[in-house]
Amino acid sequence: MGFDVQAVRKQFPALTEGAAHFDGPGGTQVPQCVADAVATALTSAVSNRGRSTMSERRADDMVHAGRAAMADLLGADPRGIVFGRSMTQLTYDFSRALAKTWQAGDEVVVSRLDHDADIRPWIQAAAARGVTVRWAEFDRRTGELNGADVAAVVSQRTRLVAVTAASNLIGTRPPVREIADIAHAVSALLYVDGVH
Repeated sequence: MGFDVQAVRKQFPALTEGAAHFDGPGGTQVPQCVADAVATALTSAVSNRGRSTMSERRADDMVHAGRAAMADLLGADPRGIVFGRSMTQLTYDFSRALAKTWQAGDEVVVSRLDHDADIRPWIQAAAARGVTVRWAEFDRRTGELNGADVAAVVSQRTRLVAVTAASNLIGTRPPVREIADIAHAVSALLYVDGVH
């Protein structure tokens, strides 16, 4: 079975301009069905989520449907799906919430392969709590971050490991499952930037 590139391309109205969009999430183009769904949501009677009025139920159903669709795509539990204004804002929100459990002497691991949006929030949260930031280096010749790079800086004091699923600059993809196992072996959380 072949992949019909032209059929897929036709679903993205913005591509009719003829421009190449290489600016990642800042220039993300959506298919017509997504634009239609957003337009329907914005032009429907919705209110705060709830189950009492039609507008509450509609808003609640939209949120649940969105979470279910994303969970289906990711093979995840819909209850674990969170939407926000941007990856950067969500990371700041998570970093502030998680940092409340950190203590001086704890450690956070970030990667030099990551976009600043998956580094700066953790650095700032660590600084606010007196927590050490450890940096996982990557192979600058290949652009690869591997499990050994992360394992080299993880310790029993590590509370969180933050990595990208794919570099926004060069596209390399770290072995997230292996890195998760390394983090979880010391009871640390893993935070994955999946934007790119």
